[in-house]
Amino acid sequence: MILITGSNSLLGQAILKKFVQNGEKVRCYDMYKPESLPKDVEFIQGDLFTFKKLISACKGVDTIIHLMDKSRSQKVGRRKMKKININGTLNLMIAAKRVNVPRFIFLSTYGVYGKTDSFPLKEEDRKKPYTPYGKDKLKAEQLCTAYAKKHNINLTIVRPSLIAGPGVRNTSILITLYLAMGLGNDNVMYMSGNGDTRFQLLDPEDAAEAFYKIYKAGKKSYGEIFNIGSDNVPTQMEQIVKIKETCKLDFAVKHISPIKAWLYSLLFKPSNVNYFTREHRLFIFHSVYLDCQKIKTLIGWHPKKDNIEILTETVKWYKEKLGNIKN
Repeated sequence: MILITGSNSLLGQAILKKFVQNGEKVRCYDMYKPESLPKDVEFIQGDLFTFKKLISACKGVDTIIHLMDKSRSQKVGRRKMKKININGTLNLMIAAKRVNVPRFIFLSTYGVYGKTDSFPLKEEDRKKPYTPYGKDKLKAEQLCTAYAKKHNINLTIVRPSLIAGPGVRNTSILITLYLAMGLGNDNVMYMSGNGDTRFQLLDPEDAAEAFYKIYKAGKKSYGEIFNIGSDNVPTQMEQIVKIKETCKLDFAVKHISPIKAWLYSLLFKPSNVNYFTREHRLFIFHSVYLDCQKIKTLIGWHPKKDNIEILTETVKWYKEKLGNIKN
C-alpha cells in the first residue's frame, strides 16, 4: 500500500494516475475529498496536525509519498505556511515511525538552490534559498534526513523544477498567460534584460514517471536526492518567440528591471494579487536549470516533454478554460 499525501494537487493527481495504472494499491490523504477517485483507491481526509488521522493514514503502508505542503503564504499566512511545511512533515515522519512504515519519498523543490550563476545545478551544489517555500523545504529536507537516519527509514528526496501543464494552479503562470493573451488591458509578456535567462519546467506526467521509477528502484534510491526537470531548456527569449508563433499569440514583450518588479509587488500586495512575488521575480530575473543526470543514470528516468511542449499544452488548455467560462 502506498500513501500519497497532497493527492489533490496537480502533481498528486498525476502520481495517483500513474500508480493506479500500474496496478499499485493507493491510499490518498488530503484536506478535502475530490469529486471522483479511481476505483478501489482509499481516501482519508485530514491535515498534518491531527495525529490520530496521520496514524490511521499510515497503517498498513509500505511507502509514503509526501507532497502535502504550502508553496505560498497568501491564504494561510507565513507562520502557518512554515508550520505546515516543516512541522507537518516531521509529524508525518513520526506517525510513519510509530506504525513502522519503512520508506518515505519527500517532495522538495528547485527553490532550495536559490539564486546562483552556476548551471546546470547538481544535487550537491550550494543551497541558499531565496523564496520562503525554498527555505521551508530545505529545513524540511534536513529534518527528514536526520529523522530517517536515526530511525532507519529509507528516505528519498526529489527536487523538481517548476511543474506546469494543463490544470496548473500556480498563479504566477496563470497571470502571465492572462496578460500575454491580452485578457487584461494590454497584451504583454514581461522579460528581463535581453532574455538570456533559462527557467526549466517539468510536465506533471514526467514528474509522476520519475516518482514511479524511484519507487520501483527500491534500494537503489534509498538515501538519494534527485533533481528532475525537462531537457533542452531554451532561453526566455527563444521560448517567447516559439510560443508566440506556435500558439498564435499577439503580445508585446515588455522589459522590466528588478527594482520596478519589486515596486509592482508592493503595489499588488494589498489586493492579494500573487504577481511579482519573490517566486515570480526568481522566474523572470534568474536562471534555474537542474542537472538531472543522476536520476537518468541510476534510475533510468528521462523526461518526454520540453519547455515548449509544456507551455504549448498549457496555453491551449487555458484558452479552452477561459472560453468555457465566457460561454
